[in-house]
Amino acid sequence: MGWALVPASFVVFSPWGEGSETVARNGPLEQQKRRLLLVALPIASAAALFEWALLRRSGQAPSPLLLAGAAFALLLALLLWRRRRSLRFVETVLTAGIAVGLFVFLYLGLFSADSLSLERFARLSPWVSVALAGLLVISGTRRSVWIGTAVYLGLLALGLVRLFRAGPQPTREALFGPLAHFYLANAVLLWLMHAWSELQRQYARTRQIARSMASLAHTDPLLGIPNRRQMELLIEQEIRCAEEGGQPATMIMFDVDRFKQINDMYGHEAGDAALRAVATTVRQALRATDHVGRWGGDEFIILVRVNETAQAYQLAQRVGEAVHQKLSEHFPIVTISLGVAPYRPGDTVSSWVSRADAAMYRAKESGRNRVVVGS
Repeated sequence: MGWALVPASFVVFSPWGEGSETVARNGPLEQQKRRLLLVALPIASAAALFEWALLRRSGQAPSPLLLAGAAFALLLALLLWRRRRSLRFVETVLTAGIAVGLFVFLYLGLFSADSLSLERFARLSPWVSVALAGLLVISGTRRSVWIGTAVYLGLLALGLVRLFRAGPQPTREALFGPLAHFYLANAVLLWLMHAWSELQRQYARTRQIARSMASLAHTDPLLGIPNRRQMELLIEQEIRCAEEGGQPATMIMFDVDRFKQINDMYGHEAGDAALRAVATTVRQALRATDHVGRWGGDEFIILVRVNETAQAYQLAQRVGEAVHQKLSEHFPIVTISLGVAPYRPGDTVSSWVSRADAAMYRAKESGRNRVVVGS
């Protein structure tokens, strides 16, 4: 019969898991899927044409389904190549096409031996499995597991109908064994894939929790900017870049003038709101390559890469003016004092921060709301 050789691959659903659906539909992963299909679909089309030619050469009558399948795969590839259809559309059409193809192949194999023998079905089934395996990779929807279950139940119904119409008892007994192995193997596969999908969803949730915890460990929860731990890492990185690559780096330290008075006059919630406004304003005033983080309390550190100290001084002035202008309406007494400290060869995290801190305090002692460049 040859039925025991048919791979059990009739389940169409996603191994990516529910938690990664958004990722799978956007960005680099979708482009990777598109490239995979642009290679796989022409190969599948060529394989169907090759099988059709072999059957013709051997004197057999090839099924028109081979030509239809080849044209179907090639058309989807062209639609993807010309970007006339989205990847989601191609995935949906491909899933439907594979499901219909499976029903047709199984029906012909069971009920029409003249059109498609069981041996020929067993020979073509690996390519069907390749296509289904591809669907397992590219499909990104949770409902795919239900699609796979529906396909399996439909195929099972075909097998039961064929078994009941097998005729004499010996014929029915000869057919029962291969069909039982075929459907039991697919039932086990369906369950294993369902369990795999659940594991993938749990893994996606675990990764999300891990990313959130990592973010919390390096992000100030109140302000949403790097905390002291992360800033120490960034300072070490700037030191390495300066030492190894000669890239000029400058540290700007600032704190909020009279911050205690804000808490006393308006309350701690207002003080927190003022800090959030300061952090947001500073981030908006900086370039994308600059870093700002909370060093502690109302003290902040900015890391910038500039060629000259004068550029860092101008940037610090711009930051101070932006903060005062932004907060003057609700917190007229809010200003910041800034100290600028260019990196010096041999600096450590501690020495560099100390020089920026000393410059900042000179700015406060000389009247606040100003910039002082340290040595």
